[in-house]
Amino acid sequence: MLDAKSHGGAVRIEIVNDPAAELREAVNVELRTFNREQNPAWYAARAATENDAQPLHIFAFSPGGQVCGGLFAETQFHWLKISILAVNSALRGHGIGTRLVQQAEATALARGCRYAYLDTMEYQAPIFYQRLGYQIAGTLPDWDSHGHAKFFLTKKLASMMLV
Repeated sequence: MLDAKSHGGAVRIEIVNDPAAELREAVNVELRTFNREQNPAWYAARAATENDAQPLHIFAFSPGGQVCGGLFAETQFHWLKISILAVNSALRGHGIGTRLVQQAEATALARGCRYAYLDTMEYQAPIFYQRLGYQIAGTLPDWDSHGHAKFFLTKKLASMMLV
């Protein structure tokens, strides 16, 4: 065991390009050990296979059967994580994206989710998501080093449920 009083000042800080798996694992073990001590209930729940992330893929098809949009997400614990939403450029503004998000939210509620989150670039769809009830939880200015911000948005899905 390391003794901070006798070793703290003698610790060497070093950049290691392409570190061996053992080095990376040593750091991961430290973090997992700390997290497990701080939140044992979460770690116990996470170990149960029924709590594994469940993928969610929703597609929009044209009358001719062509894919014209889709949403990729996953649900885990009480959260829906939307990763990708895209609609054919000729069909944007016709409610397809809204329907895809609403279907994802309804499915997430059925899976026991209470919240949703996603990230989007300022030139993508932050206003679209805000119209659907998402709130900006954080912003990274100049995220792409070309002046565009990245937004992180959340929504409380439980408020959608009928009482």
